[in-house]
Amino acid sequence: MKKIMFLLAGVSLFLTFNACDLDPQIYSEYDREGFEQSESAIDPKLGDVYVNLQREYGYAYREGFWSLQENTTDECVVPTRFAGDWYDGGVFWALHNHRYDSKTREISANGQAGNNAWAFAYRGISKCNSMMKWMRSIELDVKRPAEMAELYILRAWYHYLMLDNFGNVQFVSQLGDNGYQAKQGERHQIFDSIMVDLHKYVPQASENKIYSRVNKHVGWMVLAKMYLNAEAWGVVGKSEFAKSADECYKKAALYCDSIIASGAYKLTPNYFDNFMVENQGSSENIWCVFYDASFSKGMQFHMMTLHYASQNSYGLQNQPWNGYCTTQKVLGLYGEGDTRINCWERGQQYDKQGTALSVDVAIDSVTYVQMPEYVRKPKNWPATFEAFVADAGRDDKGKVQSKTYTFPAVFTDTITTLTNSAGYKIYNIFEGARFVKFQIQEGVADHMSNDFPIYRLADVYLMKAEALMRANGGAANEAAVAAANEVRLRAGATAYNEATLTLDELCNERCRELMWEGHRRQDLIRFGRYTGPKSVQDDSDPANLWILKYTDDKATDDLPGQKPFQTPDYMKIFPLPDYVVANGFVQNPGYDE
Repeated sequence: MKKIMFLLAGVSLFLTFNACDLDPQIYSEYDREGFEQSESAIDPKLGDVYVNLQREYGYAYREGFWSLQENTTDECVVPTRFAGDWYDGGVFWALHNHRYDSKTREISANGQAGNNAWAFAYRGISKCNSMMKWMRSIELDVKRPAEMAELYILRAWYHYLMLDNFGNVQFVSQLGDNGYQAKQGERHQIFDSIMVDLHKYVPQASENKIYSRVNKHVGWMVLAKMYLNAEAWGVVGKSEFAKSADECYKKAALYCDSIIASGAYKLTPNYFDNFMVENQGSSENIWCVFYDASFSKGMQFHMMTLHYASQNSYGLQNQPWNGYCTTQKVLGLYGEGDTRINCWERGQQYDKQGTALSVDVAIDSVTYVQMPEYVRKPKNWPATFEAFVADAGRDDKGKVQSKTYTFPAVFTDTITTLTNSAGYKIYNIFEGARFVKFQIQEGVADHMSNDFPIYRLADVYLMKAEALMRANGGAANEAAVAAANEVRLRAGATAYNEATLTLDELCNERCRELMWEGHRRQDLIRFGRYTGPKSVQDDSDPANLWILKYTDDKATDDLPGQKPFQTPDYMKIFPLPDYVVANGFVQNPGYDE
């Protein structure tokens, strides 16, 4: 594969490549050793640093980091479907119900070199440190200070992810230290180490927009995130950079203002332009993970969410996997006129010619009896159990046989179970609205080319509104309302005023706007809805979206006596991976297993 940087329609595109695969006409100017020690190698080497974000097991891959941010929340569920599909050893149930531990796949799978969140972040940090060492070796840290600053910001961002997810981690500042060999620090110490680098190097970073790379605006974004979350992380009063919560929120708002005032980014008139196949031209996306269906794989939302039969809706090369969806409570957040409801595929599904899709399934007597009323039944569905028995018949031993019926492919808003443990119920194969925010290109295979936005300007406006409100005792003022309405009105939704913009409503708005972009876990923690009394179903609370979080892993729709599971506070951070603890790290409190 080749790494190249080129201009297309005035937009700088940064694609992945390997230095050893450079075009021979370019590479022939140097011998290998000479090229490796020349300034000309900086762009291909920088490209290799960003490869960690891309491809399978990168930032937005369905396992690992992204999964921890979304599958642990109220906006993303992965039910076990018909015949045990998507059971995956119970990992999705464990994540959604907050029963994860140090051996959970996304936390610990395959050790240091594996596809877990810890390994992902420290691979990225190691790549940054390696690149820094190389630049210093030929004095490019002096000749190319903007690129050096870029690496420091990227390294700080990886540490920010670890600080947020795992708490007492380590700050790896030199090549040779990996994810457990560096000294473990306390959360406020890691916070300070990150801040030292950001405050020193963000001012030195370039403001130029080179697509999918870090610049000064990304640095301001990370600083805003650090200050906005400082109180929730418990570092206020302990950190040199977080003397008080009020000061942190005011600084978060100022960094948001820096991004807005720069004029470098503008909200796109159409929300969905940010998620198109060719979304590199978005004026709103501040930093994206680059994906390409052929050369930088890993963008698979269409395969993760759509039903097998949806292959015929989009002319896909392969059948999707019928997994991820959302709940009726999330769908209920979208008010009249809010175009973001179109993130979700709902109702009867059709093929490309407009013919309604259907699926033939053998129904036994148990499944017939347990079939919920809301399920769209076949036209010849028997009205009574006696009629079903007459339709299906009995075998020579008198047992009621199964009968095949043709079910219309209707994606229901309602989800009743995550486990599907009682009789392999047919009805949940269509349960849940499916995620189609990212444009699905007709005829695509398992991987799409849509780039994934890590940060967008819409997030900046909502962060500014929140920071101003928290600095104002939780109440909205004119500036907070104006910031939130920049996002709200773009979606066609009703404008906020100082009375209607509450912190709970802002949490809902972040859900609507940033759905499945990897922010939800952090948001739920900051708004007090990840743990404690607000982490279980409460139908009287319009900001509470939990519906399937229970104390055991049985089917949740037909077993009496189950109690909702209230997540303890210690689970705001994940357990350290088992292989990290085995190498001498102190496990996070509460996870003594």
